[in-house]
Amino acid sequence: KDGIPMVDYSSQEANKKEGKHAETIDKNDFRDFIELSRPHDFDLMLEIKDKEKSALKAVDILSKDERFH
Repeated sequence: KDGIPMVDYSSQEANKKEGKHAETIDKNDFRDFIELSRPHDFDLMLEIKDKEKSALKAVDILSKDERFH
């Protein structure tokens, strides 16, 4: 067994070339992603430009998920 997989997550920048990371996380899209990923466990890396600001938004959403530790 190789361990827990790593997932890179980013929000798409609106009206930009596909794959361009958004400046900040889209909280609704991220919440939907977390709900759709149940029951899978994984490590998560955010690919977002404003770094800590989006990380704090993600932690707020993830704090309600039993997989977050």
